Amino acid sequence: MNLFIINTNQKTDKRYEQEMIQEQKCAAYRSTKTHIESILPEDKVLLYCNGKGIVARGVADGRVKKKADNGENDAEYFMNLEEFYEYIKAVPYSKIRTILEQANPSFARPFGTTSLKFGHPASEIIWEEVCKYV
Repeated sequence: MNLFIINTNQKTDKRYEQEMIQEQKCAAYRSTKTHIESILPEDKVLLYCNGKGIVARGVADGRVKKKADNGENDAEYFMNLEEFYEYIKAVPYSKIRTILEQANPSFARPFGTTSLKFGHPASEIIWEEVCKYV
């Protein structure tokens, strides 16, 4: 099982994060949309919002779907998330950073990217720690 941290892209359009939560999905847009194709069934997904932290989590269904965005066909690639949970209070960046460094001491990647991927065993450690905030 892999774990993905997907940025909600709120800086580009606040609607994106709202849709991800309301529709219980992860998504990427335009030049970064193919990041969603790397997610497999049963992979764990954390939705991350810059300035807030982890705002939701779920388990990928593995089926990539495409839709138009602002009149541009197939501008959005998305995947439904099962066992979806929206955090009432986001898990803050500082706590996530600590969890990531605990799971993978060599972690030094920025959160400014569309997605981050973690494999076994780091993925299990991260998921277990984040689930404690339910």
